Amino acid sequence: MSERLSQERVEQLLREAIDGQVANIDELRRASQQQVHRAGQAVGGDLAVGRMAVLRVLHDWRAGLVTDEQVRWWALLLFVGAFPQEWSPYGWHFHASAQPIHIEYSDDEEVNEVVFRLKDLGDFDDGGTIAADVDIMIRQLSDS
Repeated sequence: MSERLSQERVEQLLREAIDGQVANIDELRRASQQQVHRAGQAVGGDLAVGRMAVLRVLHDWRAGLVTDEQVRWWALLLFVGAFPQEWSPYGWHFHASAQPIHIEYSDDEEVNEVVFRLKDLGDFDDGGTIAADVDIMIRQLSDS
């Protein structure tokens, strides 16, 4: 079993995720839901992801700096407020050991639409269309 993350590190990783820095999402997944919840409280204010954070994720993904899995886990964190314990191409299951963090949906519907699509990355019915549309999603968010 891996070493438990310090609460300070979990807070730093959560801030990074909110800012669209996905490279360390696997490390954040190692934290307990209680730690993630406490980090959400410590970060304070309204946790929200904006257009620039989503664009950062999309650009890093297109450049090969982050994997499909890292992008999906990031989007699921935003969507659910926690990391599902089980994921497969046919669905995911969330067993709350602590309250999920509340991440505000953006006032920008295009941002929400992209995050909603990214959470389904790799699902059985995705068929690669989400990854193929990365340039379209970047243009969609850059042109508005």
